Amino acid sequence: MQKHCWAHGDFEVLIWRGGPAMADWRRPKIFSPLPWVSREKDRGCPFDCGLCPDHRQRSCSIIVEVAARCDLNCPVCYADAGREAQDPLISTIAGWFARLRANGVTGNIQLSGGEPTQRDDLPRIAALGREAGFAFIQVNTNGLRLAREAGYAEVLRRAGVSSIFLQFDGVDDQVYDALRGRALWAEKQAAIRACATAGLGVVLVPTLVPGVNVGSVGAILQAALAWYPAVRGVHFQPISYFGRHPQPPALTARLTLPELMRAIETQTGGGFKARHFKAPGCE
Repeated sequence: MQKHCWAHGDFEVLIWRGGPAMADWRRPKIFSPLPWVSREKDRGCPFDCGLCPDHRQRSCSIIVEVAARCDLNCPVCYADAGREAQDPLISTIAGWFARLRANGVTGNIQLSGGEPTQRDDLPRIAALGREAGFAFIQVNTNGLRLAREAGYAEVLRRAGVSSIFLQFDGVDDQVYDALRGRALWAEKQAAIRACATAGLGVVLVPTLVPGVNVGSVGAILQAALAWYPAVRGVHFQPISYFGRHPQPPALTARLTLPELMRAIETQTGGGFKARHFKAPGCE
């Protein structure tokens, strides 16, 4: 993709490399009118950023950032979390939930940050989301508190948390040293065990970085299968070079979706195939 910025000049970004072909992986979008708009159309895209009348689908997953603090300092953090010490007030968060529901939003809620488990009132926040009428509440977390605090997973489940979106980059400490700045393999396993005991579903979320853990894709999937039914999915995320990353990367440092699909097929011996994957949608 080639881009032009009046302030920064011309540049290009690699978004697709190899098969399956991008044209073969696309699908028609079904128009789904918004129940509400947050702003009227004025200058058009990209200047009227927000839910204007030109939006053609509804929100299916709403990320609610409930924490600014974090107990890690990951060099690959896209949110550059931890710089701000002030978390939003719980009354503010309740107001966000109320505004969403008042405007007909019914999608899934993901409580994110920062690190949400830094807040002792996280169970109350989850309960507020449920009370507002949201049927699915997910917590995006590094899992450290789940691993260390006995009974915490059960507290979250009872408060209404449906799922844990668990940072999970590999199956050895070499990967965590590189991406998170410290050994975390033992804590990741302990967090999954705690969720399994509490009956709280887990989605593993690997950040994939070329030269670090792309070769671990197969091992991550095998770990997920071994922990089934506690682990209910794997959400691979090729690294995004913004946030804490200091500068644009070389093209060789990019990982595109077709490369990921091929890695899954190769590293599982064809157990999963690239052709199994389809373009997602939120209609």
